[in-house]
Amino acid sequence: MSAMMDYIAAGIIFGVLAFTVARVQININSMMYQNTFNITTQANAVQLARQLEFDFLKMGYHVTDKYRRVYNADTSSITFRGSLLNNNSVDSLIYTVGGTNVITWTANPNDRRLHRNMNGATVYQLIGLTQLLFSYYDSNFVRINTPITNRDSLAKIRAINVKFRVESTDPVYTSYDTTWFSVSWEKLLFPRNLNQLNY
Repeated sequence: MSAMMDYIAAGIIFGVLAFTVARVQININSMMYQNTFNITTQANAVQLARQLEFDFLKMGYHVTDKYRRVYNADTSSITFRGSLLNNNSVDSLIYTVGGTNVITWTANPNDRRLHRNMNGATVYQLIGLTQLLFSYYDSNFVRINTPITNRDSLAKIRAINVKFRVESTDPVYTSYDTTWFSVSWEKLLFPRNLNQLNY
């Protein structure tokens, strides 16, 4: 009888240890996924910020006509011209944001496609972008109401505030809910060529 009780006790202890080890392994896997999603989201945000800064700061470069620097400006789209590679050729760029989850490549239902059209060639970026907002300011830092389509109003743009939010493309599951890692970025950009400092 004593041996039977020892076997039962050993079985219970083994079960508790096996459950504990399994739980630790699940927590380790969850932390690995969280770290991976976190790093990927931050890398996507940094890449997008660098791309926007590079393109926007070249706005109007080598474009002598002030009415031909910015063609269209709205809260989620902009069309402008500038020499991106400083090779005396003027490029045309269009930034627009697609609807939520137009293509279901990601699990995030708020994911939007970023469309970057350069000289007629469009590149679609699925990086977990959930928000992209542009606002425009004149030389007195007065905000210009959008959409801006009038030539004279477009020529008054001197600064552009860019704000975006990038979320992980896959969810991080916790025992409580489904969460998305996110990174927000905002910067007021002053393209030199919109201030007629450089042609």
